[in-house]
Amino acid sequence: MQDVVSQNPLTWPLRLSRYVAERLQCEPGLLGHPGVHLVAARRPRLRVWQYIVPLWVMASADSAVVSVAPQMAAGAQQILRRAAAANLLDEERTEQFRALAARWAPVEWLGRAFWLYCTCETFTPRHSAEVVPVSPDHPEGKALRERHRGEVFGVFRGQELVSRSSIKAESDDAWEIAVTTAEPHRRQGLGASVVSRATEYILAQGKLALYNCDLTNIASLALAESLGYRVFARDLMWSVEMAWLQWFWPERRQKPAAD
Repeated sequence: MQDVVSQNPLTWPLRLSRYVAERLQCEPGLLGHPGVHLVAARRPRLRVWQYIVPLWVMASADSAVVSVAPQMAAGAQQILRRAAAANLLDEERTEQFRALAARWAPVEWLGRAFWLYCTCETFTPRHSAEVVPVSPDHPEGKALRERHRGEVFGVFRGQELVSRSSIKAESDDAWEIAVTTAEPHRRQGLGASVVSRATEYILAQGKLALYNCDLTNIASLALAESLGYRVFARDLMWSVEMAWLQWFWPERRQKPAAD
């Protein structure tokens, strides 16, 4: 087990604020300032699998940031006229954002998620001897490292990787965790074990650990909370293929660096 780096409890809010600002291209602390704030994204955001994000909404209890490609700002402003942070991701507003997105490009994926964070002070580890680092030579381990740029941990049953967590090491302040468990091996605590190992690794690097899951995935939310993760926001994200880059950010002639 790795030693977890002790963090000053005053540093994690700053790390979280900087991470959100980097992703939404807003001023640090804007998510947390009461009200709904509209931001025209100055540059394209590149997510994994070569997708860009022209629209990203993140909301807490009484604050929200709506970050959009510049040409979508007027349409977003119309949606926000009677919106409050508390209802910004309800079904009505979600459909309005979906309709706004459809005016510009095919809506291939539009999802809503909980965002959670974990610090050394809140972390409740769940250790398991079954969890091991997945070798870079393993096909899934290699693919995930190339995609997420971070470590991969997993549980094997024989030669089969039945549960794994991968770290998206794309920020100086916070690293995200993605987890997958094969259907026949769910409800055995494997997901919590691999997320715990990834969380331990992130905290040992002095980073803030982040986790997100679909708003309807209550089991995934409970998994994270059992390890000490705490919800700090909900979000709505619209992703489209990289081929649409020139449509949303026509001034960008080169492939952008990943956020």
